[in-house]
Amino acid sequence: MSADTPPENKPVAPKKSPLDINSGLWVSSAYANLVFNTMGHSDEVEACFARHGISKAQLADSSEKVAFDPLSDAIFELMESQNMPDAGLSIGRQIHISSHGAMGVAVISSETVGQAIHDAAKYYHTAITFCDLEVYYDKDSVIVEIVETHGNPEFQTVVVEAMMLTMQNALEFVSGQNLVCAQVVFAFPPPEYADEYGNFFSGEISFNGNKHMMILPKAILDKRCITADEHIHRLAEDQLQQKMQELRSNNLTMSHVLELMRRQPDNMPSLEDLAKVFNLSSRTIIRYLQAEGTTYRKLRDSVHKQLATDALRNTEHSIDAIALNLGYQDTTSFRRAFKRWCACSPSEYRNKALD
Repeated sequence: MSADTPPENKPVAPKKSPLDINSGLWVSSAYANLVFNTMGHSDEVEACFARHGISKAQLADSSEKVAFDPLSDAIFELMESQNMPDAGLSIGRQIHISSHGAMGVAVISSETVGQAIHDAAKYYHTAITFCDLEVYYDKDSVIVEIVETHGNPEFQTVVVEAMMLTMQNALEFVSGQNLVCAQVVFAFPPPEYADEYGNFFSGEISFNGNKHMMILPKAILDKRCITADEHIHRLAEDQLQQKMQELRSNNLTMSHVLELMRRQPDNMPSLEDLAKVFNLSSRTIIRYLQAEGTTYRKLRDSVHKQLATDALRNTEHSIDAIALNLGYQDTTSFRRAFKRWCACSPSEYRNKALD
């Protein structure tokens, strides 16, 4: 591990913008309870969790979801009071595959390591929503990237340490071997306790990368899992498909997206805003829209086109006023966009509609 150790920095609770205060992100109660136990499960820890609105009853209920923001605030407070700058490593070491619910069962029962990685990336949001897993290939390597969606840069180290160890623990469990072949890359500088990383990670470690990722040789994808069970895997997948459908039904629908866009045409929610509303990452929203045969830009343009043509046909508002109502700061941009939508200018469209 080659890295200069930076000067000591105490953990500082992340500052939240108004959008961050209620981000809508969550973790399962199993994860939150594991954090509770890792931080000491003492009266002090219980009182800290309670101050941030997390009760023991909530932690004990397997059906509960715990909001990410108050949990992260509690972790920061305890990191400072207990002098635990490496809390992310401690938490990650304790997260066993069995803590992942149905997703964990699917990973454990996968036929190959490749299938286990695929299932983890596909179903991760049934357990947590504050990060994404992206899987892609580069020549003879498979790359599993951790993409943060929580928006708290000060919490980056804790989240990535814990999630990277969670991934390592799961893959080592199903493969029956230590991942000495892995390259583990962190996008942040080496923390003050960087020398401890070798006690937690099996492979080569590096910092200051452009992404948080684990790089594995492609050959490992075909390795049969020592815990493989086709019948159990099929049952777990059925349950996970149902959970994913519930998440989509409760949150992300095309009509809901369009409704949110129409609600404030002059200040239309961005892709990032939609991700917060639906408790998903921007990348997940993009993938969902692609599966529906559309994109964020196409939806935005369709809403603007409908509202613009309605206003041109049914009101006497000036073109400048219509452009402003749709959030365009200058009429030239609106005219250019309208011509792209309708193959004519706004004034030409209005004249045709009046004929």
